[in-house]
Amino acid sequence: MKTELIGRSPAFSRLMNAARMVAATDVSVLLLGEPGSGKSSLAREIHIASPRYTDRFPADCFHEFACTGAREGELGTFIEGITAARATLYLSEVSELCAEDQARLINLLARQDFAAQPLPLRIIAGSTQDLASLAQQGRFRRDLYQRLCVVPLEVPPLRERVLDIPLLTEHFIALAVSRHGLAAPWFKAGAERLLRRYHWPGNLRELANLCERLVILLPGAEIGPENLPPEVRRGEASSGPSSGFELPPQGIDLNSLEAELIRQALSLAGGNKSRAARLLGLTRDTLLYRLQKHLIPG
Repeated sequence: MKTELIGRSPAFSRLMNAARMVAATDVSVLLLGEPGSGKSSLAREIHIASPRYTDRFPADCFHEFACTGAREGELGTFIEGITAARATLYLSEVSELCAEDQARLINLLARQDFAAQPLPLRIIAGSTQDLASLAQQGRFRRDLYQRLCVVPLEVPPLRERVLDIPLLTEHFIALAVSRHGLAAPWFKAGAERLLRRYHWPGNLRELANLCERLVILLPGAEIGPENLPPEVRRGEASSGPSSGFELPPQGIDLNSLEAELIRQALSLAGGNKSRAARLLGLTRDTLLYRLQKHLIPG
């Protein structure tokens, strides 16, 4: 189910262009993004677009290992059970690997450095945490981080993909309709506006759950703002004209204010540009442009 691979927003298009390019290679990929943003499905899509994919035995070629809660040594046993010659292994929440399994993984990657033929096992890792920061703090092996992060891809949260919400909503509703054999509800304009204004902390997973709930509870009905959860309805007020900021009578220097907010965001994010961009509600590319615009050192 390639849910988050539906979209036309700039953030989505940039991600997919990068994913297509990296799919043609054998390098390790690090997928960074918030929970529910679609890292697992993107890893699977990278595999499907790669030469490693075979439609004859697809289940034998793509494997996912959940690092959260894994027992010591479990990763090694899992890897030994992978029999396909050209497989892809996706490590979800790789920051949760214990020290022993981090060492086993770095040894595996080091051995593959000397392989004359294409690598037998491609590693794609996913993390909701900033691995670079964890490595600096000594909480994740720096040498392992360097090997996993050959190509980092930032999976944007849903709030940065507002243009994709109508397409995704339609898709999730169609899936729920097919699954439960019910009639599809439809949204009033006011309800659609609320969906676009809500910040979606649970990202795609939260939107999918909401669509399924509406199909079950209101099949074939018209969905108005009153039918949406309270947190979604409150999103309109939090995004509306009353933002908590009032323009002073003497006015402001907008360029100076923007530059100062960017500096504060970078400071709060410890210099991490992706995190600073999220604090400002921007894409990383937009933040990089504004850093250049205001001559702020990167």
